[in-house]
Amino acid sequence: MGDRSISKRRFLRWAGLAALALGLTMIWLGMLFPAAALVRLGILGLVLGGLWLLFSLFTRDEPLRAPQRRYAREFFPAIVAYVVILFSVWPLLQHVHANGLRVLIALLPVLPVAFVVRAMVRLVLASDELERRIQLEAISIASLSVGLVSLALGFMAAAGVVLLKNALVLVLPAMFAVYGVAVWWIRRRYDGGEP
Repeated sequence: MGDRSISKRRFLRWAGLAALALGLTMIWLGMLFPAAALVRLGILGLVLGGLWLLFSLFTRDEPLRAPQRRYAREFFPAIVAYVVILFSVWPLLQHVHANGLRVLIALLPVLPVAFVVRAMVRLVLASDELERRIQLEAISIASLSVGLVSLALGFMAAAGVVLLKNALVLVLPAMFAVYGVAVWWIRRRYDGGEP
């Protein structure tokens, strides 16, 4: 077999270690140049890295298929572009006063996220029936649970119980996080790991 494809387990370990390293770097930079946003991003990197390493313990050691390799090639550059835009271009927003330019800078981080969504859709469309079913169940769980939590938080904010500043920015990342956990849990269920 000439194909020396990376396995799912090794890929998750690699991604987890990379996220941990990036998270530690962001926390260090956030403390070196007092920036709470960098520290928060670093904490997010540590959480994601830890989750990916944890998931790697329960993932089968089988090679990534061609659509999954394409997804990884499309996903990671888009995420890196998102982080670079968020931390290099977004801070310029406070110095720009022209409305058209402010709108452009404000929406610029959405572009790489659109490429992430495109990669996810292409992965689902290239999958077999079982994988499509797993993805559909995970998307359903993620969208409904995050939607329900968003609705509850919205009512609590309207009642003045909680203060939600810029909370809409967190909805899609929360959906991605719940989606990732749901995919892992559903796949374990189909593999016979849980009833």
